[in-house]
Amino acid sequence: MLTGLCLGLVLPMQAQKQISAKLTEATVYLRGAALTHTASATLKSGSQEVIIDGLSPDIEINSLKVKANGVLISATEFSTDYLTPREQATHIKKLQDSLDLYQDQLKETLNELTIYAQMLKLVTDGTQNNMSQKEGTVSIADINANMELYRTKAAELQKSIDKDNKKIEKLRQTITRLTNQIKQDETDNSQLNGMLRLSISVPENITTTFTISYFTNMAQWVPCYDINIPSMDKTITLQSKAKVRQVTGLDWENVKLTLSNATPNRSTVAPVFKAWFLSFQRSQPNRYGSVAKGYTALSNSVSYSTDESARSTLEGVSSAPGQNPLVMSDFVEVEDQDIQVTYAIAVPYDIPGNGKEKLIDLKSYDIKADFKYYSVPKLSDETYLIAMLSDYEKYNLLPGEATVTFNNTFVGRTTLRPNDTESQITLTLTTEPRMTVKREKQRDYCSTKHVGNSTTVTQSYKITVKNNLNRTAKLTLKEQYPISNDKDIEVKDVTVTPNATYDKKDIGAVTWDVELNPGETRTFVVTYSVKHPSDRTIAW
Repeated sequence: MLTGLCLGLVLPMQAQKQISAKLTEATVYLRGAALTHTASATLKSGSQEVIIDGLSPDIEINSLKVKANGVLISATEFSTDYLTPREQATHIKKLQDSLDLYQDQLKETLNELTIYAQMLKLVTDGTQNNMSQKEGTVSIADINANMELYRTKAAELQKSIDKDNKKIEKLRQTITRLTNQIKQDETDNSQLNGMLRLSISVPENITTTFTISYFTNMAQWVPCYDINIPSMDKTITLQSKAKVRQVTGLDWENVKLTLSNATPNRSTVAPVFKAWFLSFQRSQPNRYGSVAKGYTALSNSVSYSTDESARSTLEGVSSAPGQNPLVMSDFVEVEDQDIQVTYAIAVPYDIPGNGKEKLIDLKSYDIKADFKYYSVPKLSDETYLIAMLSDYEKYNLLPGEATVTFNNTFVGRTTLRPNDTESQITLTLTTEPRMTVKREKQRDYCSTKHVGNSTTVTQSYKITVKNNLNRTAKLTLKEQYPISNDKDIEVKDVTVTPNATYDKKDIGAVTWDVELNPGETRTFVVTYSVKHPSDRTIAW
């Protein structure tokens, strides 16, 4: 009776179905990404368990959401499958197949080489034995026959050995290249598989699609730009781009990609005041260097690389001869939302999961620019051509590195900082030797006078500017006079000729904004006197 009762309490085993999810959409943030997968399944009515694999092993559990029409999902459980090997990406599989083929060829060639080497040894040993018979005398005919046999067979075998050695060397080089390529392209955690276990109830037989979405920290994008300046009389083209990388454990294939400048997964609690208690300050070394605002100089020495160019497939779109070329800007939609700016890309993308950057073109903008020359002869003998970009606020630009091309010549790299408070983005393009600037001390106006216990030193500098260009040019010229924060040092009789456009007395900097005609020469003079005790020396 007890046995029968126990058997009567046994419940039927719950049905279980395993399906694979396909990544369809990815919204990549400056830090992190929201991924969306879909997985279709035909289900019978009743309570059952569905296992969905093919997910990233690195996810924020609290962000996980699952939905499916016609199905009641009563429980979810996410785990990492360390046992089931994941299918390799197509290009990795092709590389691995090639590697296996060449390794087999190498093994066969090494075996063949061993056989040829053994045969050569047999021929050599046999010939030596025949030539050194202890009984009797070896006839001349026998010697000639042995020599001819050795010459023919040994030469043939040695030729085969040399051929195999060359083949082995080439095979090993190819194997090394393939191994390095696979090591570079494969995802570090490609062997791990994110797996979702669902407990569901199905009212009736149904074919449905599960949609799984979650957030992962293992992806990011970085804005960057190409600035093309055809000439000073044409509009600047600013091409915004994105460097996208991910190590989610998945190779994103044919994915609908959206980029966002939002920063999710951070504290969203607004700050509040706490009590502010005053105390005496303890002296601490300054850990940070000062940052000086000024013109953004370009650098040709900054390292910049992308592992591969952006590659995409425009299905159903062709560009026949004579038509305008297709550009990515036409396939990117920018949406300025309340808390973020998004770039929805109509072209599906492949993003490898090995962390290699994919460089993607976004929107292209024509931006108005003003040009002028800039010189600070006290600090540099060079005169620089400056481009000033205006009205950039309306393009929702983000801080990022920019490469600059001027007149079809690569100029260098700079960093755009559109979130600065300046009204313009200023770029240093190149030096211009035809805008000559010469700074010299006017010794006839310089003097040192001693009166009582005081010494007064008068200095005067003349700056001569000549426009050797064949066009009118704007020039910003800067010079400096000293200021004092010591009561025993007095700076007086500062004269600036002609009057400066700007005179920043707090730092003693004067600026002239002038326009020079072709061939025109102008002079600018700054004179000042410094009075100090005669027994002390000024550190100029």
